[in-house]
Amino acid sequence: MNSVKIEETHVVDHPLLRERVAKGKRPGTKEFVAFIDGVEAGLLIFEHFPNYSLGIVYEIYVLREFREQGVGNLLLARAEAVALDSECKTLRLMARSLDQKVTNDETLASWYSRKGFDRDVSDPGWMQKGLASASTRGG
Repeated sequence: MNSVKIEETHVVDHPLLRERVAKGKRPGTKEFVAFIDGVEAGLLIFEHFPNYSLGIVYEIYVLREFREQGVGNLLLARAEAVALDSECKTLRLMARSLDQKVTNDETLASWYSRKGFDRDVSDPGWMQKGLASASTRGG
């Protein structure tokens, strides 16, 4: 399992992932596609705001047939790595499910909580996680 940064929407083969990229891509975002055995399995859309040392995950989406296989973990880890490489101190996201029939927002928020994210008390729709810099990680 791996993830690859994509530059153009048309390189994404799976129609649903290509549609998600097209809807979420804008100047400043970085998009990554996760693969399992060479098959597209999920998507990450991330943006860095250097003036605020902030990274925002706009979307992590895993195709139904690849859920519960670690794809979400892989994409979240990629988001954290890209945020750290971009010198972000905080990673933010909104825990909103794009597939309410399978996963509701609270279940998704619980998953993010287990990954170290807390509700933003000033704006409870958002969750955030403080990131350790290379110097505090021993790097």
